[in-house]
Amino acid sequence: MDHFFPHRLKQANLGVNLDGVWNLVLACPTCNRGLKGKFDRIPSLPLLERLHQRNEYLVGGHHPLRETLMQQTGMLPSNRAAFLNRLYQTVQLSPSLAWEPESI
Repeated sequence: MDHFFPHRLKQANLGVNLDGVWNLVLACPTCNRGLKGKFDRIPSLPLLERLHQRNEYLVGGHHPLRETLMQQTGMLPSNRAAFLNRLYQTVQLSPSLAWEPESI
């Protein structure tokens, strides 16, 4: 398990719960802490879209985490997408530094 938006961002006081289920993703040990692992880097924009799609799948499928995801990120799909995009724009200062796994 890993934070999509790094745990370290808590120091920035962004006003969001980075430990929320919306921000937690499965990660293999290599991606999480391997030689070219994510560590405290911000993932790429395509990976943000995958996070959004995963969250929408859980909300749309009436998953037990549905209500929690909606409370944490918004009631409508457009609100949830805007939440993620706003946060991404705030913390990803240089897209050229975005983290991407060696293979997806």
